[in-house]
Amino acid sequence: MKKSFFLESLYWLAGRMAVFCFVLSALALVLYLLGNFQEFLDATQILLLTLLRLTLLAGILSALTYAAVSFALGRPRVGRLVLCFLSIAYSGALLLVTGFLSAWFQLPN
Repeated sequence: MKKSFFLESLYWLAGRMAVFCFVLSALALVLYLLGNFQEFLDATQILLLTLLRLTLLAGILSALTYAAVSFALGRPRVGRLVLCFLSIAYSGALLLVTGFLSAWFQLPN
């Protein structure tokens, strides 16, 4: 019973965390892109880029946790899993792009 309660709670938390990180990373990306046009300070741009990388990593981990717990509970919903894997693909691609940007700007990792 406790294992099921723990998995149910983890399922609920991981799903909401994945959505939250997805929205936060999209917001950080929009602010970073707008900051380029509005000429934000370099320190602000670096902060936004770092925030974007952290939210993308958290989003990938929470989406993978959601998918794993979904299969462990025996109720993989196809629509939600498709959105979950699209979120992982989006986050992975943007994480790769931010890695290239960091290398281009010669920022410390």
